[in-house]
Amino acid sequence: ILLTLGPPQGESDFYSLLDIWFPEKKPLPTAFLVDTSEEALLFPDWLKLRMIRSEVPRLVDAALQDLEPQQLLLFVQSFGIPVSSMSKLLQYLDQAVSHDPQTLEQNIMDKNYMAHLVEVQHERGATGGQTFHTLLTASLPPQQECADILRPKSCTETPQGVGRLRALAKIPVLGPEDDLTGMLLQLFPLNQDPRWQNSNPRPISLALQQALGQELARIRQGNTQVSGIAVRLLQAIAALMSSAHSGALVMAMHRNHFLSCPLMRQLHQYQCCVPQDTAFSSLFFKVVMQMVQWLDTPAVEDRPFRAQLKSFADQYSSRHRINDVQAGFLHLVEALTFHRDSEVISSTVRAIITTLKSGEKCSVEPELLGKVLQGLIDTKSLYLEELLTVLLSASIDSASKFPATGPVALVSTLLLQEMEEVPVKKENDSYSAEAMRMSHSSGLFIDWLDLLDPEVISTCPDLQQRLLFSWNKIKGSSRSQELSFRPYLLALLTHQSNWMTLHHCITLLLSRHRELRFDPSAALDFLWACIHIPRIWQGRDQRTPQKRCDEFVLQLKPPELICLVELILAESETRSQSSDEAACTVIQSRLPLLLSCCHGEDERIKKVVEYLVSCIKQRGSSSIRRHAQDLLLQLYLQLPVLIMPMPEIMQSGEGTADSSTCKLDALVHRFITLLAETGDSKSSEGRMSDANMACRKLAVAHPILLLRHLPMIAALLHGRTHLNFQEFRQQNQLTFFMHVLGILELLQPQVFQSEHQGALWDCLLSFIHLLQNYRKFSRHLAAFLNKFVQFIHKYITSDAQAAVSFLQKHADPLHDLSSENGDLVMLKSLMAGLSLPSSGGVLERSSEEEKEDETAAGSLPLVSVSLFSPLTAAEMAPYLKRISRGQTVEDILEILSDIDEMSKRRPEILAFFSTDLQRLMNSSEETCRNLAFSLALRSIQNNPSIAADFLPTFMYCLGSRDFEVVQTALRNLPDYTLLCQEHAAVLLHRAFLVGMYGHIDTSSQISEALKVLRMEALM
Repeated sequence: ILLTLGPPQGESDFYSLLDIWFPEKKPLPTAFLVDTSEEALLFPDWLKLRMIRSEVPRLVDAALQDLEPQQLLLFVQSFGIPVSSMSKLLQYLDQAVSHDPQTLEQNIMDKNYMAHLVEVQHERGATGGQTFHTLLTASLPPQQECADILRPKSCTETPQGVGRLRALAKIPVLGPEDDLTGMLLQLFPLNQDPRWQNSNPRPISLALQQALGQELARIRQGNTQVSGIAVRLLQAIAALMSSAHSGALVMAMHRNHFLSCPLMRQLHQYQCCVPQDTAFSSLFFKVVMQMVQWLDTPAVEDRPFRAQLKSFADQYSSRHRINDVQAGFLHLVEALTFHRDSEVISSTVRAIITTLKSGEKCSVEPELLGKVLQGLIDTKSLYLEELLTVLLSASIDSASKFPATGPVALVSTLLLQEMEEVPVKKENDSYSAEAMRMSHSSGLFIDWLDLLDPEVISTCPDLQQRLLFSWNKIKGSSRSQELSFRPYLLALLTHQSNWMTLHHCITLLLSRHRELRFDPSAALDFLWACIHIPRIWQGRDQRTPQKRCDEFVLQLKPPELICLVELILAESETRSQSSDEAACTVIQSRLPLLLSCCHGEDERIKKVVEYLVSCIKQRGSSSIRRHAQDLLLQLYLQLPVLIMPMPEIMQSGEGTADSSTCKLDALVHRFITLLAETGDSKSSEGRMSDANMACRKLAVAHPILLLRHLPMIAALLHGRTHLNFQEFRQQNQLTFFMHVLGILELLQPQVFQSEHQGALWDCLLSFIHLLQNYRKFSRHLAAFLNKFVQFIHKYITSDAQAAVSFLQKHADPLHDLSSENGDLVMLKSLMAGLSLPSSGGVLERSSEEEKEDETAAGSLPLVSVSLFSPLTAAEMAPYLKRISRGQTVEDILEILSDIDEMSKRRPEILAFFSTDLQRLMNSSEETCRNLAFSLALRSIQNNPSIAADFLPTFMYCLGSRDFEVVQTALRNLPDYTLLCQEHAAVLLHRAFLVGMYGHIDTSSQISEALKVLRMEALM
């Protein structure tokens, strides 16, 4: 089947396959059935018919081999067989008549039909079949020749000597009922396939020319009674031109110019002879212009038919040329405004174009030109591009003298008019027909604007600024229209403008005293493109070095930086109409531009943060306030170290669990992972301790960053309470739970916010499972249980409704734990204070009662405050007196040991002794000094926010003249550096100087501190 389609264009395996299946002068391939070993039929009749219809001679010859007479008769009656293949079929029929005429004659059902069929094939140009035709007509009467049935009416008697001409060579006479459309299709077949082409179209062509010539002769003789053949023929051509096959007809006439040119010449002569027939003239030149449009392309080769049509069009245009261009435009405006007649509009436009091409100067007002071009856009005129080309080409010379009325101003004004006339979109994704029209016509104007003003904004700055950056607000919404051509114009501006033009645009966009309100998306896109202009980065090393410094292109001043922030907030405001997620996505996409303009400098970032904080405080509950808070949060997530201390207005931490990224996410993930890697070895215990210190410091300094990973912490608590209690303790699983609970305490009150409720409840549920599974070992869990009850108490104080709801869902295990362990006073007090019934005894209550219970949850008699009341200075007064009055080393060691024992249970008491501990850290007595350092670090671990209070003392110890004091400080340098990360650079620099000038090897301590900071020593 593929071979019947003929050889394709280009290289292919067509002839290789043809040689395989149909070798020349060799027998055809054969195949045999597997089951019966009979020869398989490779070429059934339907396939042979398809082979006969192909244009490949070898396939036709193969299909005609060994055909039976019945098959030959069947194939010869089939449609779609080319003339060459039909000739071969008729020759095979002649051979069949010679071999077995009786069998062939028996299979013929209708000899009259078969004889007529052979004659028709002869008229198509087929050869052969004379013997077969003789067999068919031998038994028919001589007067019933089929060729006479459909023979056209011949004209006068044939002259002597021409009798031997065939019947088709005779010129038929056209009657009033003849189908001229069908004749045209016979003359100019729409299909280029040669099998469908008429073998001899000359008789029809001569008949049409003869009829047209006779009619022209009568008109020239003054005879008004004409047959109307010219009008009918022109109407037939016009009907075909208005159909879907107009292009194919024109191309067929273009190819067969020896047939089409005489007919068109006679029609033109008829039009010249009857100028009073305006309908004929108008229809004739309409057909001519339609044909010219089809042929006026570079792909069509130049032939006589196209030259003839252009000559007719030029004659018509010169005959209808407008002497006054101004009057022509006024007439065109009137036609566009009132008449809306496409014929009048087209003829007027063609006349204006011809006049302008002849060299006539165009001195028309810009307003009139704008009206004409806008009207042609509205009517979708086909002459818009040609008229615009003539107008702009003619006015380019005067544009330098009058730039305000030049072509750039004209094109810019038209684009601005289209921008303003675009209707409001009813839905986000549904564009109206007017919007589609705008995108269709604006492309032409954009190309001309690029050609006339490559810098896009230099010729008419005011107009072009509006075109590039104006805010086209949709009515009833704060969103702006998204113009399809604006990104292309911005690309032209950034790539083709000089540096002064770009600097001027940047200054204009970021000026606080600008008069025009700019589209924030367009302005931000332009600023982002300015950073990535290829000309800036040409000649740079394509291989980016691993340690490179970012180069900042936009050197913005602080007021310009604030304007940039305003543009980002304005863009997020426009996108918030669809959804808050879209606004947040916009802020995240613009954050790299803002960071690039800040250059990583503290002062610039401080200015931005101060402005955003002022926006949040001044705007109240407006949407700008929410967007400013989102931008401040995203900025903090990217630069948490620079934005310190964290603004109070961000303490809520809303939006931290979204899809935004943070540079410290990987580091926090590593901290949490190391914290959860439990084991029974000392190294594992040390890793957990260091990771716990890092997480606690993070919880105090950057709680927002740690709260982003609260679901991960909750997930790591799962799957650990199935062990027996001995294994649970040996593998430090209990220590891990204690660490997590301690971190949650430091995350108060942000951890109690509603957005973290799911992860918090997951953590609390894991704690309950721990208490429930190991309730028999409650004595070992006393410390954990006390901290857990205290945390629940603070949860109730912060959000009573959520806390009570959680406790009611999980009341049963808490009741069981309280009843089995009578010594757990704190848990009993909590359960009694809340008056929580077990889930089995809860009766069904109405929704109103449940609401009343929820509102009253905050006023429940909570656990006795004395159980959780913090220690006061009065309670610690005896210990403070002892440590301050201690004279001997033994007295100091005794009080420090007592404080050490108390702080293991309640480390918060160390805050009362911070002054004394700092004094003892510089003690010359090693035992006292080491214990003071240990207690100081424990105090900082309990509350990392006080780490900076010990910085002066630690720096003094590093610079002490006592070598032992320096050694003690160096030993504690890694732990203290981890807890005082914000001053790590100062600490490590001081340690380096101590090593340099004190001739002490401090490299190991500094290296260990750096590893702990990056948690590389824990891996």
